[in-house]
Amino acid sequence: MRIKKVKITAAGKIMIVYEKRSQGAWDEYSLSCSEAARPEFYAALGTLAPHVVEMCELPKNYVEKIKVRGVSFSYGGEKEVMGATISASMELRDSYPDLNLNTPHKASEMYSDSPPDEKQLLTDRCTDDLEYVQDECQVYIRGDRAQGTLKFGDVA
Repeated sequence: MRIKKVKITAAGKIMIVYEKRSQGAWDEYSLSCSEAARPEFYAALGTLAPHVVEMCELPKNYVEKIKVRGVSFSYGGEKEVMGATISASMELRDSYPDLNLNTPHKASEMYSDSPPDEKQLLTDRCTDDLEYVQDECQVYIRGDRAQGTLKFGDVA
């Protein structure tokens, strides 16, 4: 299974588009659910905020204003190298709506045998954090979600 897109909507729904290989081809599936994810899912997305700041060349202290809303993944070249664009929003001081941000698309490694070009590549740390997001998406797809609370009546 590989994740193509993950997004948290304004209403808090989780949307995931993913692919599974079937008979040599990739079949695409989508999931849109209002059921809350495990805390690890939201934490995984949160690890991407510093990468948004870095890739968008924002001041480092903006990281606390950034809310990662989603990631679009791609897989290219013979090696199906993972690439990603991170989508986020940032609180503004003088406006009610947030500023929407999209990072430049970058890849985890070069698509061809050409020498590495840092302007085209994700950092190793960002690649690790994106893989953490993908892992949490797979957990969510399998049905492992936030634990609900049980209410017990007064025991006499």
